[in-house]
Amino acid sequence: METGKVYWAGDLFNFKDLLGNRMLADRFNTLAEGRWQAVLPQDSESNSSRSQSIRDDDLELLFSSDAVVANFDGTDLDSGTVVEFCFAKFLELPTVLLRTDFRKNGDSAASNADPWNLMCSGYPGTETICIHSMMQFRQKSIDQLLDYLAGEIIRKLDHCSASPRVSTPEEDFAAFVRAVKCAGGSMIERFPEERIKKMISRRHYS
Repeated sequence: METGKVYWAGDLFNFKDLLGNRMLADRFNTLAEGRWQAVLPQDSESNSSRSQSIRDDDLELLFSSDAVVANFDGTDLDSGTVVEFCFAKFLELPTVLLRTDFRKNGDSAASNADPWNLMCSGYPGTETICIHSMMQFRQKSIDQLLDYLAGEIIRKLDHCSASPRVSTPEEDFAAFVRAVKCAGGSMIERFPEERIKKMISRRHYS
């Protein structure tokens, strides 16, 4: 079975973000045992000072992945991560939304509502993980926390990736072409039709 590439979306603005991504992704890769492989934007962005180039690097990595893990921490969701999540759903990529922030910031009074804007909830092929980080931190060692989080992500990814697809290969190809065109920048040059067809051929249809 071919290893599935998982785009690791989230804030990349400080050492906590960068080190947290690295530690959790490394533990995820170990526990996944070759079934999944996390790919981090922080490892793939070019050294260019042009924001357009950095954006296109991240989008290329996202578009060429088989699934997405998106960090939904913060008092307000990171806008770049939300854009990446929207593209992931347009491309019908299995996605796990991870929140370790115990603050409640949703706009629904329902007790079982997601703790973020409701426009980011309810999409097919999407699973959520919400944990109380302070409570877990008090009960587990760092290694235990990493094992727990990585294990939950793998379990949720396995589940959402096994969900029936809502589109056909032909529809996925058309959506991919449209996403590339809508993204603009250098994405059209980075994703010729042959590369898009190769990406679609990696997907499993019932």
